[in-house]
Amino acid sequence: MKNFPHQFNDLEKLFNALVTAKELIEKQVPLKDEAFGELLTRNRVYTYRNKFLTINQFLANEKSKPKASRGYLTVARDIRRLFQLLGFLIVFEDKSAQLSPIANQLLAAPTSTIKKELWKNAFMQLSLEGTEGAISHPYRILLKLVQDRSGIETKKLLLALEAKNDSEKEYQRIVQLTDKTFQEIITQIAVSSAMAKNAIKILPAIAEQLGDIVRRNHRAYPVGKVIITEDEITTVIPEEAVNQQGVSYTQFRKVNSKNIAKDPIFNEVSAVSIDLTESIKVRQSRLALHQQIVRKLAVLCEEKGFELFEGKFDCLASKPENALLFEVKTIKKGNTDQEKQTVKGVGQLKYYSFSIVYQQMGITKKREFIVYSQQPNTTLIAFCHSENIEVVWLEKGTFKVIDRTTSKILDFDPANFL
Repeated sequence: MKNFPHQFNDLEKLFNALVTAKELIEKQVPLKDEAFGELLTRNRVYTYRNKFLTINQFLANEKSKPKASRGYLTVARDIRRLFQLLGFLIVFEDKSAQLSPIANQLLAAPTSTIKKELWKNAFMQLSLEGTEGAISHPYRILLKLVQDRSGIETKKLLLALEAKNDSEKEYQRIVQLTDKTFQEIITQIAVSSAMAKNAIKILPAIAEQLGDIVRRNHRAYPVGKVIITEDEITTVIPEEAVNQQGVSYTQFRKVNSKNIAKDPIFNEVSAVSIDLTESIKVRQSRLALHQQIVRKLAVLCEEKGFELFEGKFDCLASKPENALLFEVKTIKKGNTDQEKQTVKGVGQLKYYSFSIVYQQMGITKKREFIVYSQQPNTTLIAFCHSENIEVVWLEKGTFKVIDRTTSKILDFDPANFL
């Protein structure tokens, strides 16, 4: 099992410890155990049991003990290492240190909500190296365990520190261990009861404070599972901005095939503050494909003499008194994802067709299309047709459509639907 600092599991204390580290750094005092531990004590971040002793008396007593028995030195070492793991501190050989931009951002955060997101991001990115050099991300593993084993005994979450790496094979090994009793687990992974206790002291408590899990009756439950698709991402435009028709710019705006569906600029995953890193990757991948399809569709429509608009909808191709309204959906092969995306797309088309195309743009002759990233299931095609929505999909770089009369698959030509 990988070793993890186990002194504080309270975010307020950890924040105050970071303030203490900053205090020493600004005074150009190295974060050696003695200096850091003493200031943590004086700042009442580290507290001691005998409340009748003054801080000076406590420190004097501690200094009379062997160094290995001085609790405030152990705390200093653990907190310093935790801040290094979280990416807050860069510590040099002489223990002089500097705060990272993330640490400075956390210290300057104006609200508790922003602080929480910064803490969450730091713990999501926290990685541990094992004896063979393999890296794992224990906080992510813990959240996945709680998601996949809702109601898991909290003490079994020590397994988040047992994973040797982030591979699926290793994760499945960990999941299988959760079926055993706690005593069987610590016997099989060969850790002492004391080490096991320390292993569950920090991360579950942090996850609870960050709102990622809830704990009841010594069991952990996920707060919720977020399904992320390209539709959750929209271009941020000031609400007061209007287009040439005096309509809110967020509703529709004239574009061309060169400036429609502009790609966002993605930061590296490690710099993004969100719940699950894999979800970020899924979102980015799907959005990138979504935007590629919109641009390709726009080129096709523009070549056929249509004017183009985008807004809350993905694309509207217009000729005098006629319009083709498109919603693009990236889908996977499974029924669940296709159904979810189709239901969402149909709702979007019907609402945008009425509220924007008809009411705001004044276009009465219009056709509605769902454009898929691949051919969808036949039942979904039939459903869309029953709602008078045409189904188009991309196949080997060419848009395809089904002729409703002959049921043949044809190359899609938008001009044929005027």
